[in-house]
Amino acid sequence: MTLPFATSPANAAGATVPAADEVLVENERTRVTRRYLADGSSVIWKQANGGDAVRRLQHEVAMLERLAGVSGVARLVAGMRTSDSVALVDYGNVTLAQALAMAPFSPSAAIRLAFELAQIVAAVHREGVMHKDINPSNVLLVGDERKPLLIDFNIANVVAEERPGFTHQSEIAGTLAYIAPEQTGRTGRPVDQRADLYALGATLYEVATGEPPFKGHDALELIRDHLVRQPMAPAQLRPRTSKTFSDIILRLLEKEPDRRYQSAEGLANDLGLLLRQMASAELSPFPLGERD
Repeated sequence: MTLPFATSPANAAGATVPAADEVLVENERTRVTRRYLADGSSVIWKQANGGDAVRRLQHEVAMLERLAGVSGVARLVAGMRTSDSVALVDYGNVTLAQALAMAPFSPSAAIRLAFELAQIVAAVHREGVMHKDINPSNVLLVGDERKPLLIDFNIANVVAEERPGFTHQSEIAGTLAYIAPEQTGRTGRPVDQRADLYALGATLYEVATGEPPFKGHDALELIRDHLVRQPMAPAQLRPRTSKTFSDIILRLLEKEPDRRYQSAEGLANDLGLLLRQMASAELSPFPLGERD
């Protein structure tokens, strides 16, 4: 299809020159650019390279179509799609990973971000989708208020019991620093929406402390850490971190899915209560997961 891309002023011969795409990500599977339209607006143009990448992109499109009514997730641009490319609404390109590299979040900002992310994940789960790769690089921070937006649904799936088999560490789907133990295929446990909660916990651990829960030097070490090693409490690493927030993160990072929060709604409830306590300056411990 022909798309209304912007052009720059005419060159010496009088011909217009297409405005250059701004390359955001490029690897063997995908090329992601910011592409400018004739009206001066822009879209994020995602192009797949090769058969498997095309399949993944088509799968992501199907997931985003299913999530079309959900706030806080990537959104397709209507009518701008080819067999191997798709346009997404341009919300900017500052990721949570980039923001964390620039400056730490204040304790209150960290809890508010956690609450907003929990609400987004809850909405995604209500639509029957699990993301399966929540991590700081897959969260955009939008606008001056830095509202979170969840992106990159190419390995997302409908909520169903998955039981991954043992695979080589290079073939495990997801980002190893944030992956749930059961996603490694080494526990025999099924994978469901609680794997997203573990990954969210690993992401919030980094928001609270400035570093992920485990920093293994290679894939095998990271896998072992997720399987058997207990992370240090965030409140120990960063004493300014609320003890309750620290406990919430550790609950998300439980090795056994049955010991974690069972729903993002339950998590959001506890984070909302903690936010209200902070606003009133009346912090007091409360039992976690009572409405989980």
